[in-house]
Amino acid sequence: RVQNLDELNKKGRIVGRANYIFTPEIASSIGSIHGSSFKLDETIVIGRDYHNDSRMLKRGYTSGIMSTGINVLNLSDCTFPLLEFTIRRFGASGGAYFSGGHLYSEDVGVRFADAGGIELAPLEIKKIIDSYNTYPKQIRRVDPRRIGRIIAIPQTQDVYIKSLEQFVNKKQIRDANIKIVVDCSFSPTGKITPLLFNEVGVEVIALNTHYRERSIVPVPSINTIKNTADIVKASNSHLGVCFDVDGSRILVIDENGLEISFEDLLMFFIAYDQRIRNSKNSTVIINPSVSPVVKNFIEESGHPIKLVENYPGELSRQIRQERACFAAADSLKYYFPNYS
Repeated sequence: RVQNLDELNKKGRIVGRANYIFTPEIASSIGSIHGSSFKLDETIVIGRDYHNDSRMLKRGYTSGIMSTGINVLNLSDCTFPLLEFTIRRFGASGGAYFSGGHLYSEDVGVRFADAGGIELAPLEIKKIIDSYNTYPKQIRRVDPRRIGRIIAIPQTQDVYIKSLEQFVNKKQIRDANIKIVVDCSFSPTGKITPLLFNEVGVEVIALNTHYRERSIVPVPSINTIKNTADIVKASNSHLGVCFDVDGSRILVIDENGLEISFEDLLMFFIAYDQRIRNSKNSTVIINPSVSPVVKNFIEESGHPIKLVENYPGELSRQIRQERACFAAADSLKYYFPNYS
């Protein structure tokens, strides 16, 4: 048993090699700790990516949190944005999501969300870690009659897709005859994104939508990105998009098969997104690493800037605090408050 959970603390998230360092026993203990932070009979949402190691750890976590009298809405395999959406839609008290690591293929991480669907801050994760290091102090165990329930919510994905459709002009998109290549990275994104694009009138070539056993190299990789770029060029598509394994980040490729840089895409949204353009004098939140050229462009477009370090959930919290119209992180995440 890991005696000190600090060794699994990676930049404000709990991450470790599945079944060696991050074991089902640890996942169950984390579930008990997390569940004890809620009031008895509250409800949370849980989800995971496709892979068996994530499923195993999620089930360990589930047994722990149910033992504290907390009910579980089980999304099974899903994207992290879908989990965030579900928390808000059902008025849940929080959530937890298990997915593969971005640097090492055998790593699995757990991300926690609050009642607003925002990822917990590193300080809150530190509290969970400190509680583990004194386990089982402060753990609530309930009478067998009060053990939490686990509830399947199979239609949530369809509701999510229909909700997203309401934020775009479908006629304008259909008239543009857009063709997009999407690499879903062998993740639950493959169950959502192709259907969403089809519903709004985009012709889509969907890649890697199925489950595949986790490989030595995490995806998206140089090879999967290059493959997407080649297909964009060969099919005369307008755009290519590569998702990460939890569906929360994108890499965008232009019609020539070249990556569109984070800063170019940021400026594109500032210049052309109608909701952002209509929100003059509203704050745009970015990381300090953004270049002076881009910062000047944002300010000249009529938006004050707030610089925020890219800690888990921090940009989302600052959007809420500042009532910002847009945020972007150099980890290839873009935040549109109108959509979520």
